[in-house]
Amino acid sequence: MEFEDYLRQKYHLGDKSVKDYAGRWNGILNKGLYNGETELTPSLIAAVDSEYPEDSHYRLTLKRYIEFQKEHK
Repeated sequence: MEFEDYLRQKYHLGDKSVKDYAGRWNGILNKGLYNGETELTPSLIAAVDSEYPEDSHYRLTLKRYIEFQKEHK
């Protein structure tokens, strides 16, 4: 299962919301903020908040991606 499918199924999100999550996730990856962490650590939160100080959706995207990873290993 892909992350986008997970979001649709678990959180009942529509295409626009899923596309927004995918965009945020790609931004996180492109900036090198996520390195395979299996939990939302204080340092990971600080890195994301520093890069995206006005948008808590990035933190939520990370949280949901880590949940996805745990549920679909």
